[in-house]
Amino acid sequence: MNEPAAIRFFHVWDTYAKVVASNYMFHQELGAAVKAALRERFGDRPFSVLDLGCGDAATFAPLLEGFTLESYTGADLCQEALDLAARNLGYLSCPVELKQADMLGELAASGPQDIIYTSFALHHLPTPLKAEFFKAAAQKLNPGGLLLLVDVVREEDESLAEYHSAYCDWLRGHMVELDSGEQDAICEHLVNNDLPEPCSLLRAQAQAAGLQRISLAIPHRRHSLSVFTPA
Repeated sequence: MNEPAAIRFFHVWDTYAKVVASNYMFHQELGAAVKAALRERFGDRPFSVLDLGCGDAATFAPLLEGFTLESYTGADLCQEALDLAARNLGYLSCPVELKQADMLGELAASGPQDIIYTSFALHHLPTPLKAEFFKAAAQKLNPGGLLLLVDVVREEDESLAEYHSAYCDWLRGHMVELDSGEQDAICEHLVNNDLPEPCSLLRAQAQAAGLQRISLAIPHRRHSLSVFTPA
């Protein structure tokens, strides 16, 4: 998703907040799986975090409570979202840096990290750039580090057009707290910007980059958490 698209999406942020509050995209289940992965790997040990496409950090910030962070770096294209993220992350006692930057640019510029986290953002990249993402992430992860990838995915035999149609149909029947205008805005955004892949393709790209998937959580067939670590 380019910068203008990111800014346009921020203007329907209230709609996305309703989606999160109603757990329509399974943020609660995915968040619990993220927190469990962090606890299993790091326990009480400190770790650094690079959050790519962080948005306002409203869903990730609460998951970091109870952990000891060495540093947190968040990157997003939308400055308004970053301003909100600064408030949501204000309780952290570690250094916090928020940058207006795209995912691949910030990943290339970053130093080594224990955690690379991205939530509902990677699907905006075309397939070749997803492969570049995995290669860069593999180079930036410390030994024993984790890449936590929360995202929408296509079913294995589903075309992109079929995914768009099926997801919009599911959305209109499932996200009943949204009015028709809000549903239309989300569908317009995803049809014009969303390029999700099947889980098998993401795993193959990660493996080619030198990462192995160590867990997969799928609370709904199109919403998943994949956890990768250096092979």
